[in-house]
Amino acid sequence: MPKYYRLKEYLKEQMKRGAIAPGHQLPSENMLADQFKISRHTVRKALNDLEHEGMIYREQGRGTFCAFPATAKGQTVAVVTTYISEYIFPAVIRGIEEVLSAAGCLLLLASTGNAKSKEATCLENLLQHKIAGLIIEPTQSARENENLAYYRELENRGIPYLMLHAYYPELNPAYIIMDDEKGGYLATQHLLQLGHRRIAGLFKADDLQGLKRQAGYLKALRDYGIAPAPALIGAYETEELYSYPDQFVRAILKQSPPPTAMVCYNDQVALFVLEALREEGIKVPADFSLISFDDSSLAVASEVKLSGIRHPKVSMGHQAARLILDMLADKTYKPRFIYQPELILRASCGKNRDLKRRN
Repeated sequence: MPKYYRLKEYLKEQMKRGAIAPGHQLPSENMLADQFKISRHTVRKALNDLEHEGMIYREQGRGTFCAFPATAKGQTVAVVTTYISEYIFPAVIRGIEEVLSAAGCLLLLASTGNAKSKEATCLENLLQHKIAGLIIEPTQSARENENLAYYRELENRGIPYLMLHAYYPELNPAYIIMDDEKGGYLATQHLLQLGHRRIAGLFKADDLQGLKRQAGYLKALRDYGIAPAPALIGAYETEELYSYPDQFVRAILKQSPPPTAMVCYNDQVALFVLEALREEGIKVPADFSLISFDDSSLAVASEVKLSGIRHPKVSMGHQAARLILDMLADKTYKPRFIYQPELILRASCGKNRDLKRRN
């Protein structure tokens, strides 16, 4: 049996067994040549055959990937997020689109503005279209699920759906999320290790991510023997994003003693906090430490570069698309994928100093 043929059959077997999953990258030509002690020409011949058979596809500058089942081609997958054109969402959506496009799927995109009524409208409209699958970010996921009937109808019609960032527990759905509680713990623990003990927390109240990040914050304080101070914990709703952070900062600075650090729900909130601190004459990190979530472009947009928990963004989009394609192939499959948090350290956190109001 020719060497190229043995390599081809080996790779086919790996793909059929799922050891190399659809959409996942194959080892490079050099790696395969070294592993099998064959020439790159022989590797290239095996890969050319696999490409001709539709088993793999190549992306210029990125590499060679396991192809998706032919049954995915031409099908429409809907993607519904709370927002589309701002913050981390363009990167997540780009990741989804790259994988779905490679699989030959059509993408139908919509957003809810994090409003339950708009979520209902989106789902109602999608049920009138011929969609094969749905990737959806739950709207105000910490609130009562008013739109449960639409998801039940998706299930009744055999349309697989995957929830992004959070999920409605009563549905027992497929999902892809971050371990937000652990992220809240790591962020708070970092401040504690810098000597901070009066640590404020500002979290989103109507999304499960906010509740879980707050839970991690509280657990870290307790593990370090610190009783959480209710006056140092802020909770805002979606519509309060542009007003609440400023009010909260000014209120906690009146505490005696005031906090020396804060954990913020995300980078958007952190920038509002940073501006309020600046207006009060408080310097970050000299007088006050700030840590956030998402590692978005906003984290490095101001003169103070924010430390925080990284969001996988494009990688999460890729993984979400791969999972929904797997679900299209097996409609009874309900995958769950949890990203572990990664702490990114920049310039916004320093060792504890007694905070003094500056006139």
